[in-house]
Amino acid sequence: MNEKGAVLPSVMIFVLLMSVALLGTNQIFKNQMNQLRMTKHYYEVESMLILSKMELNSQLDLNKNLEKGTVLFTDGTVTIQKKGDNTFNLEGKLKNIFSKQLTVQLEKKSTESIENTDE
Repeated sequence: MNEKGAVLPSVMIFVLLMSVALLGTNQIFKNQMNQLRMTKHYYEVESMLILSKMELNSQLDLNKNLEKGTVLFTDGTVTIQKKGDNTFNLEGKLKNIFSKQLTVQLEKKSTESIENTDE
């Protein structure tokens, strides 16, 4: 085989392999960035739900007949709806349509333990 004629196919194969490697690396980078974004949204919603649960506990001490409510955050909202006696459904939603639901069962605080601590 002629050496001068073998250079062009070798260069073309090398360029093809490099293109495949670069495109593959680019796709892996895009997938990793998307996964990072989804993880960030998940933790934001999870934090909003935990803070809303704490707020719900404090509001239930003040108002025993709480049926529904909304907690507003800078990145989204959490909607609270009563499902049962002490069961509440919390739905956290970010502004970019990422959402998560959480059902919480809150414990009743007995008035006897509160009265005993005052004595």
